[in-house]
Amino acid sequence: MTQAHRRLLVLMIVWGLAATAAGEFGLLGRMPRLGAPVLVVVLVIGFGVAIRRIAWLGAAARTLKVRWILSAHLPRFLGFYFLWLQARGRLPVEFAQRAGWGDVIAATGALALLFCPEGPGFAGCLYLWNWFGLADLALAVGTAAWLSATRPGSVNELAMLPLTLVPLWLVPLLATSHFVLLARGAAIRPAESAPFIPGR
Repeated sequence: MTQAHRRLLVLMIVWGLAATAAGEFGLLGRMPRLGAPVLVVVLVIGFGVAIRRIAWLGAAARTLKVRWILSAHLPRFLGFYFLWLQARGRLPVEFAQRAGWGDVIAATGALALLFCPEGPGFAGCLYLWNWFGLADLALAVGTAAWLSATRPGSVNELAMLPLTLVPLWLVPLLATSHFVLLARGAAIRPAESAPFIPGR
């Protein structure tokens, strides 16, 4: 792990702690109706701009192994938790079904790609998965915004811990990682298409 990668890891941890503190103090619950979705978009754009403007951050993003980035998407199996909350009346069916199943499919795709053998089809599958993953995140944020505007309080579960980490931390990081992979595109080295081995 390079110094840039270590800095990126520290940044992610500090960001996660800040998101946890925001959840503890109920930051999202105190924002205007569309404040949370707008904040998510701002965080995604801000992190993307930082990667382009800050040298060490850009270097870290460009040199992360594809398998490491794919591993970061495995927490999207959290979608099953959305479905569990919906079954108990704690999340609207529209959000839970769209975000829940979308995240489960995206996580399953990431898991499959982690162990996908080297071959000409890997880059194509990765490209398709990237666009699906981005569309899933956009649909989830859009649905949450729509529900916040039309049914105030219906997605309050997302404003409380532990789910407040999803809009404030996980979604911006994952969305940015999709853009990073898409930007790298054909620059993905064949060696990175080898089966994922923890620690490599």
